[in-house]
Amino acid sequence: MRLGRRGVALDVILAQGKRHPSDAPNWTVHRFGIGRGLRWWVAPAVVPRAIKRVWDAGGFDVLRVHSLRFIGPSALWARRRFRLDVPIVAHHHHLDPSPLNRVIERRVVDAADRVIVGSDFARRQLDAELGCRTHHVAVVPYGVDERFAPTPRRPDLVARYGLGGGPVVLYLGGLKPRKNLPLLLDVFARVTPTVPAARLVVAGGVPLRADLERRARELGLGSRVVFTGYVPEAEKVDHFNLGDIFVFPSAMEGFGLAVGEAMSCGLPVIASNRGSIPEILVDGEGGFLVDPAAPERFAERLSHLLADAGLRAALGRANRARIDARFRWDRCVAGTCAVYEQTLADWRRPAVVGA
Repeated sequence: MRLGRRGVALDVILAQGKRHPSDAPNWTVHRFGIGRGLRWWVAPAVVPRAIKRVWDAGGFDVLRVHSLRFIGPSALWARRRFRLDVPIVAHHHHLDPSPLNRVIERRVVDAADRVIVGSDFARRQLDAELGCRTHHVAVVPYGVDERFAPTPRRPDLVARYGLGGGPVVLYLGGLKPRKNLPLLLDVFARVTPTVPAARLVVAGGVPLRADLERRARELGLGSRVVFTGYVPEAEKVDHFNLGDIFVFPSAMEGFGLAVGEAMSCGLPVIASNRGSIPEILVDGEGGFLVDPAAPERFAERLSHLLADAGLRAALGRANRARIDARFRWDRCVAGTCAVYEQTLADWRRPAVVGA
C-alpha cells in the first residue's frame, strides 16, 4: 500500500478469491488459476506461468518474493525457465524450525540477488541456522501505522469484557505455540493474590484458545482472564487501548509488530528478550525485557508496573516517542525502495570483462 502511494507501480499476483484493499493505489491485480489455499508444494505448478504472463503483458523491473518457501523456488525457476531479465528480491521475516529450511530457504537466499529482512536478528538467524551467504541481506525494519495511538477506552468493550475499574494486562496476537502464552497465564496467576482487581485480556483466535482456557481454569483464574477471540484489524487500536500494560512472552519473533503497535499506543511493555524484540523495546526505557525461562522475573516486573501508575505512564510515553523516531512506515518504504533501486542498478550494470 505504501509503495503504491509513493508512486511505485505494482503487479500483484493473487489466488482466485483472495481479497485485497479496494483502494490500493497503483496496483494491477493478476489472478492465479486456482483458489485460495496455495501450498508451497503446489506453487511450482502455477506460479512460474503466472509470472510469465505478467512479464509478457508489459514486464516489470524487480521480481519481489514475499515468502522464501512459498514463492521463492517458483520465482527462481520462472526467471531461469523463461529467461526473464530481472533481479529477484526476497523478503524474509524469520525461520520457524523445519528440516526443510536448509533444502529450500537456504537455496532461495543464496540464489536471490538481494534479501530484505525486518531485523538484525533475522539476518543473524540466516547465518547461524542456514550457513548461507548474508552479505546481500539488507535490514529494513518494518513500520507501525500512525493510527495506533493512545485513545480513551471504548465503554462498550469495557462492558463486553467486564473489565471494571482495575488495571488491565493485555496480550494481543496469535494464539500459537511460539507465543509462549502458558507462561503468561502462569505469571498472571502469581500476581493476582496481591492485585485482585487486575484483569488479563488475551486477544486473539485459534489454534490454542481451548487449551489456554483450560489452563486458566486449572490455575483458578476464573473471570480474571478474558479471552476475546479473533480481533478484526479495524478493532485492534481500540483493543490495545484497553490495556494498562502489554505483556508479550513470545519465544521468537522476526520483528514483533504487536510490540511496536502496543508501544505506539503508549503502553509500557514487558516482553521476552528473545529474537528481534530487544531491537524494538529498550529495557528500562519503555518497559522490561525478561528471559522467558524465568517466570518469577516476569511476575516481579508485572507486579512492579501494576503498583505504579506513574511509571506506566512514563514508560508508555517513551515507547511512543521511540516508535515515532524509528519505526514508521515512511522509513520502511524509503529503505525498501533504496534496496530495490540499488539492486536494479547492479543488475543493469555491464559486466566488467575479465573480472
